[in-house]
Amino acid sequence: MLRNKFPNPVSFQNLPGSTLINLELFTYLMIRFYFLRLFSFRQMLVLAVGGFVLVLSSCSSTKTLPPGRKLYIGHKLEIKSDTIIPTKKLLEPELESVIVPKPNTSFFGIRPGLWINNIGNPNKKKGIAYWIRKRFGQEPVLLDSVKVKNVVSLMHNRLNNNGYFGSRVTYQVKEEKERMARVIYHAQVSTPYRIKSIHFPTGDSISEASRAMAGTQKTSLLKVGDLYNLNTLIAERTRIDGELKNQGFFFFGPDVIIFKADSTRHDRTIDLYVQLKPETPARAKRAYRLNEISIFTDYRIGYENPPKTPPVMVQGYKYYPNELTLKAKRMLPSVFLMPDSLYTRRDHALTLSRLMGLGTFQFVDLKFFEVDAEPNLLNAEMRLTPVVNQSLRAEAEYVSKSNNFTGPGINLNYRHRNLGRGAELLVLSLNANQETQVGGSKKDEQQTGSDNNTANASLNSFSIGVTADLYVPRIISPIKGLRNVRSEFVPKTRFRLGANYTNRVGFFQMTGYNASYSYIWKPRATVTHEFTPINLQYVNLAKVSPEFQARLDTSAYLRQSFQNQFILGGIYNFNFNDQARSDLRNHFYFNANLDASGNLFSLVNNSGTLFNQAYSQYTRLDLDTRYYLKLTKGSMLAMRLLTGVGFSYGNSRALPYVKQFFIGGPNSLRAFRSRAIGPGTFRDSSNTSYFDQTGDIRFEANLEYRVDLFPYVKGALFVDAGNIWLSREAVDEATGKLEKPGAKFQANKFFEQLAVGAGPGIRIDAQVIVLRFDVGFPLRIPTRSAEELAPGEKPFPSPSRKAILNIAIGYPF
Repeated sequence: MLRNKFPNPVSFQNLPGSTLINLELFTYLMIRFYFLRLFSFRQMLVLAVGGFVLVLSSCSSTKTLPPGRKLYIGHKLEIKSDTIIPTKKLLEPELESVIVPKPNTSFFGIRPGLWINNIGNPNKKKGIAYWIRKRFGQEPVLLDSVKVKNVVSLMHNRLNNNGYFGSRVTYQVKEEKERMARVIYHAQVSTPYRIKSIHFPTGDSISEASRAMAGTQKTSLLKVGDLYNLNTLIAERTRIDGELKNQGFFFFGPDVIIFKADSTRHDRTIDLYVQLKPETPARAKRAYRLNEISIFTDYRIGYENPPKTPPVMVQGYKYYPNELTLKAKRMLPSVFLMPDSLYTRRDHALTLSRLMGLGTFQFVDLKFFEVDAEPNLLNAEMRLTPVVNQSLRAEAEYVSKSNNFTGPGINLNYRHRNLGRGAELLVLSLNANQETQVGGSKKDEQQTGSDNNTANASLNSFSIGVTADLYVPRIISPIKGLRNVRSEFVPKTRFRLGANYTNRVGFFQMTGYNASYSYIWKPRATVTHEFTPINLQYVNLAKVSPEFQARLDTSAYLRQSFQNQFILGGIYNFNFNDQARSDLRNHFYFNANLDASGNLFSLVNNSGTLFNQAYSQYTRLDLDTRYYLKLTKGSMLAMRLLTGVGFSYGNSRALPYVKQFFIGGPNSLRAFRSRAIGPGTFRDSSNTSYFDQTGDIRFEANLEYRVDLFPYVKGALFVDAGNIWLSREAVDEATGKLEKPGAKFQANKFFEQLAVGAGPGIRIDAQVIVLRFDVGFPLRIPTRSAEELAPGEKPFPSPSRKAILNIAIGYPF
């Protein structure tokens, strides 16, 4: 029947515009060849792709163009010169950048945007065809929309800016088939001009500003022998302005600088003269010193009348209205403009940043006024608008943690931004949560490999905690030089007290207390240091169920982890994050945390106890490295590497439970439930294994492709790999047997013990909150080798294809 449908060959040449007949013929040939088995699968695939291209190409991109108009399909830039072009690699993209507009998107000669734009009736403004055209289609870019003469003029301008004076630019319109045309630009580049000499102002009669300009020549961006370049001249003006502003020239500006170029040598060289414009105002030529500085700590916008109360004189400052609102000695360390000192823009900007960083002012405004009687003096006014000192916030939330615990919670937060009239910030927090672990049962084969039918009971938890933080906007230290770090960010000292109670229903109840003393400072916007020289914690296992106690009695490692103990030590945290920099295409994040306990205390007390309770001895290092590679405007590749290692020693056989590593969950290995993997190849079929799957060493790598799908909706594809291990074997004291076979880290088995998972994800990004749905499929589970297996024990089975749905708030990293 199919043979009779087309008794004679059909010629494509006889069907110039018929997409329907071409498609029908192609379908017929595909079916015919399939049944006759004339082609292999690979040949059929090539034929299918070729047919798709044929169908699209049969839809003319120009059939809907207005009469007499041509489709602009792009340009070609030809750069030629009689000599070598020294900056050709930089010049070519600069010339390309002025060529507009961009043609319609083309793929192997096919313009899908135009093809989609031709779907349906263009006069119809509703329906699915209209939506497809508006969302994915492209209006044709016509040849007459190309302003060729403007482009040529801009190219001349760019060539002159780069020192290629006397160059010529011409163009040619080349017509192609089917009412298409492209523009060819020809740039004949001349030999560039170079700087032969540079002259800054000299002589006794020049102004104070001219002498200051001459004094900056050593750091000039202009170099003899360099090509003439307008961008370099602009940068040089900015550099001179910045240096003079830091020498007291308050009214100086880059626009008063003029460059004069002498090219009369006719050897394509330039003598460059850096001068002030003749019409430069007199006040821009002199340096200013600060005279009176007035500080208004209760300024209100629109309030211009002088205060009625006399000021308080503190260290030469006029302080209004008094010190009942804010103590001057606590605010003045953030003021770097001082009476009878030279004005500098550096101190001006530093003062603005530091005053805003105190957190007690909503607006900070600095005004400067010339003193009439003294032409080189400035009076300054600091107008500070305070914020509301106290606030109370209550939040109801639904918590989704990285360990798969989820449930409702409530947070109460009280803030006082000026507790001791010194811009101290007091934060009192109370939080309570009821949580249940979700994400599948522990009997799942993909999680444990256990073939028994004993399901792990649901893990329920209730927790309540209270924390008091006091942030003091200065470094409180016996070392005087550290008390006021010169930085645009306010250094802070933090005092913290906290207590928490956790009830893991059916297992244990635990209380914890902590006190710490920390320094926080930022030398620049991307770097934060946090040093906690004193960190005190006490962990108390208050009540234990008989079931969990039996587990503790049989595991010395678990018993050591959960024992009542003190943590006495210090913490240092370093963070680098350039994600706030909009001038960078790609971003980098790095966080290092070093935590140690018991080291210094053991030098004065080697008993291993404090108040008849053990204190922990360990060192723990945790590293978090991330890189965000932007691929296109709406897509990126996000990568993360988590590594960590902890060593216990002295009187500790294991890290405290609160300091151990675990893996899995919505922010980790998303194809596995929290604590379902590791340590190493160890697996435990007991119903308390949730608490036993922790380790001293962690390795985790994540790769995620993120792409914008629709407004507020983003998609993702991810791959996660990782595991945890013990740093040494856990041995049962009574029997001498290994408590966790296969859990110790072994370098030669590192890669084969990595768990791997992958999957897709959807994120609803509403700016204020990100709701995330990730579906993880386990691809690989660490397996036990034959020599590690006990008699009758089976290795981990192959992973099942059962997926795990992760619902979380925010991005995983």
